[in-house]
Amino acid sequence: MTQTYNIGGPGGAIRSILRMFIAGAALVGGLFFMAASAAVAFFLIIGLVILVAIVVAFLWARAKITGRPFGPKAYFKTQGFPQGFDFDAAKQSANADRGRPDTETASAKHGPIIDANETPDGWSVDG
Repeated sequence: MTQTYNIGGPGGAIRSILRMFIAGAALVGGLFFMAASAAVAFFLIIGLVILVAIVVAFLWARAKITGRPFGPKAYFKTQGFPQGFDFDAAKQSANADRGRPDTETASAKHGPIIDANETPDGWSVDG
């Protein structure tokens, strides 16, 4: 079985033209299917964005009509926070306290903080 590259028979001008025509049709078909699937994905994403916008607009309008808060404030208000709770002051307080441990609470729970030293006989606490 030598020269298997030509197993389909001898090539000719008509065969080459037919092969280029089939390859071109496959290319056009592939591009068509790629564009169609991209269009479907695009319209699905646009549909989801429009659906979310409608839901947010409905919830916002309902909150405005009933006089209730909308968004994160609504969540905190329903969790038992008092009516006059200042969200901005609480946020600033939380940001200011971040990174500092509460030493009074730690010492009240576990007693005073003492230094221990390692000696040849073991650990020792100097009074």
